[in-house]
Amino acid sequence: MSIKNLLSKTRVIDIQSCLPDGVVLITPEGIIQWVNNVAIELLNNNDLINNNDLINNNINDYLEKGLAAAIESAEINSPSIAKLSNDERYLEITSKAIEGAYVVSMRDATQKYKTVNNIIEEHENYKKINYDKNSFLIKLSNDLKSPLHSIIGFSQAIVDGLGGEVSEKQEKYLKIINKNSSDLLYFFNKLVELSQTESGIFDKEMKLFDISNTINSTIKTYQQLYTEKSITTNFEVVENTKKTLYSDEKAFKLMFQILIETLIRATDIGTLNVSLENADEEFLLTHNLTNCSAMLITVLSSNNAILESEIPTLFDPYAVIDKSNKRTILRAIALASVRNIMNYLNGIIWAENIPLKGTAFRIILPFEKEVNE
Repeated sequence: MSIKNLLSKTRVIDIQSCLPDGVVLITPEGIIQWVNNVAIELLNNNDLINNNDLINNNINDYLEKGLAAAIESAEINSPSIAKLSNDERYLEITSKAIEGAYVVSMRDATQKYKTVNNIIEEHENYKKINYDKNSFLIKLSNDLKSPLHSIIGFSQAIVDGLGGEVSEKQEKYLKIINKNSSDLLYFFNKLVELSQTESGIFDKEMKLFDISNTINSTIKTYQQLYTEKSITTNFEVVENTKKTLYSDEKAFKLMFQILIETLIRATDIGTLNVSLENADEEFLLTHNLTNCSAMLITVLSSNNAILESEIPTLFDPYAVIDKSNKRTILRAIALASVRNIMNYLNGIIWAENIPLKGTAFRIILPFEKEVNE
């Protein structure tokens, strides 16, 4: 039957009885003035027989905070959830204010409500388990690192002749033991670092500081490695750049150290260019950042080619564990720590390849002092 034909029969068809949702008309005080049959079924508490049982009663007698849910729905023009009194069912409420009253539409949302809450509960349980796991690893880190330090120290001492003469073959094996132990210690340190940043275990210390000085001193920390690897470094502060940042300086410095160290380990020869500037409005809009006054830090590695296919999972070690080599996994672990710290600092970081120049890591940090800090 067409809509036109159906509408022509409204005089003989009881439209309200055909509505798929429950509908209730209530006063601003919540007094029920009219209900349809579906609403009677939804609000049924085994005592209700017909609409006469509901008329002139308050909606709050049947729904916990039912009037508040109806008012909220009308104000925000979006559904609300209300629980039935003396029943473990939940109704989705959609309300509209009209001529000094509220027309309230309702439908059973019990399964959807419980599903959403189960997902939230599972997520919270996962977060707790993950936090406990990370805390456990951090607490045990010294016990696990001490044997490695011993292996590294004693194997190097024997190579140096402190335990007596060793043969050429023994020296070769000892150097392998020493190198592999050092690599394992570094790998373990990165795992602990990731656990700390995932758990958000920071002693928050917000203050104003000169970020250009912090960046410059961090870059200089690795001067010996630059020389050993034939890496040239440049640091540029663009003219009129605001240098003062209100943030956690220790966390920022740790993040920047991890990033620079990761790039050095992946580079044997080349240039590391770091620039600091105000992030212009057009740039922020291009990256879907609005209502934000921020600084832009760019770290460009000229000889650290990252495949375009690697960029989507560059900061996610869990996504590359099955298909990447040890070098790529270690890089992802370190960069995941960088990303976690940036989240803590309310900033963002991403990587992009620049043709003929290399891979650039872009960092955006907001300038403004946060309210209530």
